[in-house]
Amino acid sequence: MQHRVTFTVNACITDAPFLEKTLRHVFRSLDFHFCERLIAYDPGNPGGKYRDRGRGDRRQLLAIFERLIADGLIDRVDTVPWDEESQKQVTRRFFGHEDISPTDMDGAPIYQYLYAIDRCIGDYVFHMDSDMLFHTGASKSWLTDGIEMLESEPQVVFATCGSPPKARTWLERVLKRPLRKRMPNGWYAADSFSTRYFLMDTKRFKDQLIPLVPARRGEMLEKTIFNTLIVRGLERRVNSCVDNWAIHPRTHDENYVRYLDELIWAVEHGVYPFVRPGFCWNLHTEGREIQPWLEAIAVHKRRMRDGDPH
Repeated sequence: MQHRVTFTVNACITDAPFLEKTLRHVFRSLDFHFCERLIAYDPGNPGGKYRDRGRGDRRQLLAIFERLIADGLIDRVDTVPWDEESQKQVTRRFFGHEDISPTDMDGAPIYQYLYAIDRCIGDYVFHMDSDMLFHTGASKSWLTDGIEMLESEPQVVFATCGSPPKARTWLERVLKRPLRKRMPNGWYAADSFSTRYFLMDTKRFKDQLIPLVPARRGEMLEKTIFNTLIVRGLERRVNSCVDNWAIHPRTHDENYVRYLDELIWAVEHGVYPFVRPGFCWNLHTEGREIQPWLEAIAVHKRRMRDGDPH
């Protein structure tokens, strides 16, 4: 059975320095047929903790949209409407009432994310932040596996893949190799939720998760969704297969933009430093924290030149 899967990503002016490279990478790496590929464009200026992020040029961003559409990578760009009635319609649809701020207390989007999801027609929705990077090493996409899992597990609403392995103990950092036995490949219940990316069963989301139930006023949308999953007895599951993984830049600093081509090359080739700072799902590029990535890339390219596949 052919399932309709919508791709959707939110974009705003701060994404201009990296958006085009990221999206071209994602479609290349995921290599998955989507029934529609959408961008939800927020024309406003980011606020809160996002106010000081580097900004691109609005004309540059619109030109990126035009190129992506011309190349057949994006089907449609929907501009997020900011009139009061549009906001009320979306918040009523997802929360059951209108008394919801369009952003959380730190300025992170709520209304914009939900507007993007509301525009999708797919039986499943794959939503991602505009800076996500994905590695696909297996013969079958994790999205295909995710759909199969969602079909067989009626209590699961969301699916995600894992992150590249990372040293967790001082001994692993010294030896630069894992010492613990890896979890068998499979899908495991997650103890959190992130809006960075997810594959979602649309009908299950609308029928069983809505209206969303915030734990407290002004919280992040991902915390609201996770609280609602708990309240409804539903789940997100994550795939432990190391052949497919995702990683997210912690910042969009000068190093990230400067070395983005190299970082994309590394992710697409399954190259990552086992010893690196931060959480396994974050890509640190600030100052010297990018060095483990640059060193891993240099070593792998040297081995390729020398004819060593490993």
